[in-house]
Amino acid sequence: MLIFLLILLAPGTAPVSTAPASPTPSIRPALQQEDGRLAELKRRIAWELENLALECQKAKAFAERNATYELLLTFAPEHATARKTLGHKKDRKTGEWSPPSRPRRAKAAEEEIAAPLAKKRADLLTAHIDAVLLLLDSQELAPIALRRQEEALLALAPDHVVLHGRLGEVLHGEGPDKVWMLAESVRALAAFKTNTKLRDRFEAAVPDLTEGSQTDLEKDGALGVPFTHVLKTDRVRCVSALSEKETKKIGKLAHATYTYMDSLLVCDQELSPGTLYLFEGKKATSEFIQLYPDLEPARRKMMKDLLCSYLSHNAANSSSKEKSERLDGALRMTIARHLAWTTGTYGKHGWIAEGVGIYVTHQMCGTRLIFTKDASEGSAASQGADPLDRMKRPKADWLALARTTMEGKKSPNLGFTLGRDVNKLTREDVLVSSALASYLLEGCEPGVAMRIFKRIGHRKLGSAQVLEEELGLNPPALKRRLIRWLKEIGK
Repeated sequence: MLIFLLILLAPGTAPVSTAPASPTPSIRPALQQEDGRLAELKRRIAWELENLALECQKAKAFAERNATYELLLTFAPEHATARKTLGHKKDRKTGEWSPPSRPRRAKAAEEEIAAPLAKKRADLLTAHIDAVLLLLDSQELAPIALRRQEEALLALAPDHVVLHGRLGEVLHGEGPDKVWMLAESVRALAAFKTNTKLRDRFEAAVPDLTEGSQTDLEKDGALGVPFTHVLKTDRVRCVSALSEKETKKIGKLAHATYTYMDSLLVCDQELSPGTLYLFEGKKATSEFIQLYPDLEPARRKMMKDLLCSYLSHNAANSSSKEKSERLDGALRMTIARHLAWTTGTYGKHGWIAEGVGIYVTHQMCGTRLIFTKDASEGSAASQGADPLDRMKRPKADWLALARTTMEGKKSPNLGFTLGRDVNKLTREDVLVSSALASYLLEGCEPGVAMRIFKRIGHRKLGSAQVLEEELGLNPPALKRRLIRWLKEIGK
């Protein structure tokens, strides 16, 4: 096992370039020195375990001797005495050792003899792990490299409390039923209990919508749609050709969504009121988009066929023929505007746009409008057998579907998913994006998601890079943790 640790700690290949006038100090010598210290720790525990195995042999505690030799092989894989004692055979041609098909059963000693020897072995391992952790903490390792080291150590000592804590795990449960779980799982399970009637709580705090002026109505009437009224709060302005009842419902929920987003992202940034243009029909949409000012030709052409569009920093439209889709679309545009203003993320950050958009909209109105073409079209050949075809069902459990997808043959490469814009996401990408958004918003500590989104949006850094730096997880490791999280929350 320690050989694995040494490989991870080895310095990387230095870049080929000319030295700058004032070169920064190289960390290569320091890493080489640390490698030497780690190798010395390995040699030390191997020697101590070898002596303990001899002590077990003398005490005729053969089961403890074998257990000690098994641990010794972790640090000294070529230890011949340990291999032979455990019944391993060495291939004369290749020189490789192979374990026996049936491990030898060693005679156990009396409890009063075996127990102290077992404790001594455990104490040696604990002391070694503590020494390695001190060494790791003295280095400036990347988070993902540090996590790999800690996971390797935990494999040696599954009950090591400090290692569990360093890896973000906590004991959960009561009495003898306590188990180690991700801290994110415990937070999410607690959030599920408090998220009941979430929409009602935020909607109840929305002030009454007031009528806009006739001047506003006449101004917006130049956009080709016969708008009949303007209703607004201090956060949203609805210019509508729909019924007053539907307009009020959309306006109240859009306001509530702004407030919910503030709470969810731990955000106190003030946004000027956003305008929602509400009407219905493909023909009306085409005329509206054609007359809406300051749109690039390619964007204008694309938006004519959309159910809803993010027109500018301050305006969006929702115009589906279906009432539920109009509400969903209006809220999705509200979420997109909030993300754009507060984090700088847009549709090019597809996993954020779809993941957060679907998560929040489902919380507020119970629907999931899927924007990407691939994600919105089920597989006709599968006739519903593929779990992805169940995405659009009203009571579909998307987190369970996401886990099924990530564990299946069509599991997307998370690194690719994180780099796609909203129009390039597949159905599988959308499911994984939704699960990742839930993980960040429900599982991570408050403010973590906002910090990640801001670094991606405002600082224009790659999603995979930011997630690795913030969470200590590269895409493969993040995928494994996400699957474990889904299992632990019962999906």
